[in-house]
Amino acid sequence: MRNQFVLLIALVALLLTSCNNSLKRQVETINSQCPIDLGILGEVTKVDLDGRTIVYHVSTNSNVLKLSRLEDHINDVKQGILLNFVDDKTSLTQFIAAQCNIRYEYTDAQTGEQLVIDITKDELKNAEALVGNEMELARRRIENFVATGRLQLPMQVDEVTTLTDIFAEGDNVGYVYTIDETTVPIDTIDQRIGVLKESIGESLKHNDLSMTMLIDALTKDHKGLIYRYNMSKSGRTFDVTFSPEEVVRIQMLQQQ
Repeated sequence: MRNQFVLLIALVALLLTSCNNSLKRQVETINSQCPIDLGILGEVTKVDLDGRTIVYHVSTNSNVLKLSRLEDHINDVKQGILLNFVDDKTSLTQFIAAQCNIRYEYTDAQTGEQLVIDITKDELKNAEALVGNEMELARRRIENFVATGRLQLPMQVDEVTTLTDIFAEGDNVGYVYTIDETTVPIDTIDQRIGVLKESIGESLKHNDLSMTMLIDALTKDHKGLIYRYNMSKSGRTFDVTFSPEEVVRIQMLQQQ
């Protein structure tokens, strides 16, 4: 009996050592990819291992997003992290096999303010159910994009344009802007709406990670995109729309 007990202890120790070595290799692999762009949420600067918890160190910019605004939306941020892991099936499978936890430590590069978000091994395992379910994954990604995108609003885009809302409505996701009508006459927008659409479409071909992921989700969920411009004085509204078919073509151009 004693020999069997010693053998069991040895096997457990061997298993723990093997899992720990696996986690170390995963951390080394992730570090080799840093910095990792997270869109408005900043960038992963490095990753380390704290026991059986993989810790992602994220640097944020308060000019883009204040960490204090995330405190009441922890679940939305956590959902976004989990959705990203679902896209990275290899890492998700390895994390689940190693039974590790995940921690994201956000630090504002300007103020030093910090925010910690913990994700348990059980939450990682629950997220695995979305692997292969492209439609549901796309739907949840769109919902999360809208929820987290609103955290940075209102945002001054330039001297005359302010981004005031992001919405999901019916078969579209939309951005709402307010235009300073004292600087940009209403006739200018009215006469140049086609040029404006062409300019937006061109910018979408070369956009950041967040927009690339949104375009992918819109394509899979067959949704369109709306850019809505509200004039500050008259209240008149102009919509620049991209149909689901046009969104698909944008994605194809992004991938070229």
